[in-house]
Amino acid sequence: MTARATPLLQTKFAVPRGPKAAVARPRLLDMLDAGVEGPLTLVAAPAGAGKSALVSSWVEAGRPPGPVAWLSLDADDADRRRFWRALLEALSRATGDEAIAALAVSPREAVRPDAILSPLVAALDGRDEPVTLVLDDFHEVAGAVHEDLERLVRFPSPALRLVVVTRADPPIALGRLRLDGRLADIRATDLAFTPTEATALFDALGVTLDPDDLALLWRRTEGWAAGLRLAGVSLRRHRHPHDFVEHFAGTDAAVSEYLVSEVLASQPDDLRDFLLRTSIVDLIDADLANALTGRSDGHELLAALEHGGTLIARLDEHGTWHRYHPLFAELLRAELRAERPAELQELHCRAAAWLAANGDDAAALRHAAAGRAWDLARELTINRWVQLLIDGEMRALAPVLDAMPLELVEESPELALAFGGAMLVRGEHASAQRFLSTAEALEHLVLPERRTQFAASLAAVALYEGRLRGDLGSALAATRKLLGRDLVLDGDDVAGGLRVFVLTQLGIVELWSGDLDPATDHLSRAHAGAVERGNDWTALASGSHLALARLFRGEVVRALRHAEEAIALAERRGWTRAEPAGAAYSVQAAVAIQRGHNGDAADLVERAGRALRETRDRPLRGLHALNRAMVAADGGDPESALDILQVARDDIADWPLLAPLEDILVAQEGLLRAAVGEREAARALLERHEREAATSIPVANALARLRLQVADPAAARDALDGHLGPANGDRAGAMPLAARAEAWLLDAIALDAMSEHDDAARSLERSLDLAEPAGMLRPIVTHGSTVRPLLHRQLRRGTAHPAMVGEALDAIERRGAARRAPSLLAEPLSEREQAILQYLPTMMSNQEIAGELFVSVNTIKTHLRAIYRKLDAPGRREAVRRARDLGLMP
Repeated sequence: MTARATPLLQTKFAVPRGPKAAVARPRLLDMLDAGVEGPLTLVAAPAGAGKSALVSSWVEAGRPPGPVAWLSLDADDADRRRFWRALLEALSRATGDEAIAALAVSPREAVRPDAILSPLVAALDGRDEPVTLVLDDFHEVAGAVHEDLERLVRFPSPALRLVVVTRADPPIALGRLRLDGRLADIRATDLAFTPTEATALFDALGVTLDPDDLALLWRRTEGWAAGLRLAGVSLRRHRHPHDFVEHFAGTDAAVSEYLVSEVLASQPDDLRDFLLRTSIVDLIDADLANALTGRSDGHELLAALEHGGTLIARLDEHGTWHRYHPLFAELLRAELRAERPAELQELHCRAAAWLAANGDDAAALRHAAAGRAWDLARELTINRWVQLLIDGEMRALAPVLDAMPLELVEESPELALAFGGAMLVRGEHASAQRFLSTAEALEHLVLPERRTQFAASLAAVALYEGRLRGDLGSALAATRKLLGRDLVLDGDDVAGGLRVFVLTQLGIVELWSGDLDPATDHLSRAHAGAVERGNDWTALASGSHLALARLFRGEVVRALRHAEEAIALAERRGWTRAEPAGAAYSVQAAVAIQRGHNGDAADLVERAGRALRETRDRPLRGLHALNRAMVAADGGDPESALDILQVARDDIADWPLLAPLEDILVAQEGLLRAAVGEREAARALLERHEREAATSIPVANALARLRLQVADPAAARDALDGHLGPANGDRAGAMPLAARAEAWLLDAIALDAMSEHDDAARSLERSLDLAEPAGMLRPIVTHGSTVRPLLHRQLRRGTAHPAMVGEALDAIERRGAARRAPSLLAEPLSEREQAILQYLPTMMSNQEIAGELFVSVNTIKTHLRAIYRKLDAPGRREAVRRARDLGLMP
């Protein structure tokens, strides 16, 4: 069951019911009203201060300025993925907004909050009224989620009002927020009951006290809500109220003693037993209570506890789900451990079984591990781990991973496989390999009816592990053996989700192995299956890698179509900074580079970089580095471009790369070395690679260019010999289209230099034939003034591509102007100022530009002043016009 369909998990989004005998506290409600006029309201105080009760009463009174999204947090929400899923679900439930409902969190990739925040802010900004998001019990989460809260309040949407309810201040810049007027605080001193409010509380509880006793009680509790309420509950049946007040200290220790000696000890034996047994879980309903106690009257007992003044609160309007007061729950559990240690394992086991049956896998696994109920933990892990992997919830296995005896894991192939997959997700590769080897060795122990799914799961994990290790060949061989034997790809008995997952992983490994034909086939089938099943994540992963496969096969138009579809899906689901989106952006960037769309290419490379920041897929990092280098080179900075490629080489090391990518990387490195004056090193690099891979068109093109630069056209044609025929003879399938178009262009330049003008015209026309359908302008424009006379002559002779030739001539002229422009400025723009300049034609605010570049707004303002001064422009619009006149931007 998914979180959306699970009644237990739905309580996370329900506004808790206020305590019985609630007291109206207008002064605090007014503070909340004022607080939510700004982006952040912090309600911070120790346990029992009445934080949640205050905010829930404010909501019930209808005072928020719009809908309220309530999210009750627990320790499991410290996982960043789980936190963001729950947060988006809460907002979607509260608003009913389709734009918010369409947002999603990547199920397997590392969560990147910026990728979620941008579409979330866009969706919220389209609303007519604000939405209040209440994060209750925020002290339960830590680490990365604290960082995400800071992001949420750093650039808030005007339509989002955040209320954080917590026992401790989150470690964010509260001081700065307070100085900026963006934070409202409600503290323990605010929440403390005044004497008047304490009197009203005791009146509501039906307790009459002498005014002096009430004043003494208020002083001793210092207005602490829990202390006053506990005293009031006890005084209902106390024969000597004055004596009670005299001995009641009102401190944490006194309350703890009171809970044990008064509340718990005063319960009938059967009710006390019920309290102890049910305290083991965080939330309780009648069915779960019956499962834990073996009784059948859970509903009646919960109602009796609620109405009897015991510290229990119902969490929904129907009174189905309840939670003990945190102080009360802690003491009940301590009593349970002290009195009945032998029952703990059984109780945890019952809780785990019930929670698993009702869809809360994370809590079920936690209880199974806590009770050392290893048979149940084994069953839960084996049956749920694949779905947890697909849903991105593998963190739920952590209690079992950390506590289960290894000898139990090593006896079970399915358990070993689950542990191997979990360790891979954790990044513990050595442990993962050990468990995967165990799983393979014990495969014969798998029950016949489970062998097909076991084989498919093992294949998927082995492929993923092979990708991360760079041992693609072994992973492919082992996987194909498994798939062929068990007919996983074609069998009807394999779950569709697992089937497309395996196909996707197989296609990606084949892609990076250079087996482009099977990769294209498997990724196409995976993509079709994922779309048919509505499995958006697999559709994104398979579609983006299918775009890569087609790009390396030379199918530029089809590659671009797949990439555009993948990005549209990523934008719709809020996955624009997930790794598959980075792959799709890289395809778009590569095409934009070859089309000469330098501004678009730079933007797409930047987007790809954000999405690929944490990728462990080194070939993908290599492709991104290639795109970055080509953008830098086309911008007139060969030194930076060469640095990018050299860093990428160190990163890739001996990792296997598919031949087309390796060829282009070598060719670009050679050309860049020549551009920075290292001509001999460039020639040696290219000739060495040519000897090792004689059919490489990109390297042949690079060698031809070097030989043309030293006026040796005949040698240039020798380098191209054998590369101007049909594409199907190229290494590793059809080579990238731009390389084939450039080969014919270089042949034309060489022939023209040899005064063979007719043959040169024919070769140039062949180049245009290849380049124009896909708009490949760069192979022509990159040769600048060298090719300009040939293009003019081709127009006079008559060409089937006059528009393409005209566009190329215009681009060559613009390129020359851009290279000359910096010298027209008395003081050139810095690299950072040039980066900021590219944002000025957009509608982005200074704050949004700062967020994109990860700097402060003040830093952006400082750079803008420098840009305006250097361009002699009074403001943003004039700076853009002046920069375009100088060729500093398209």
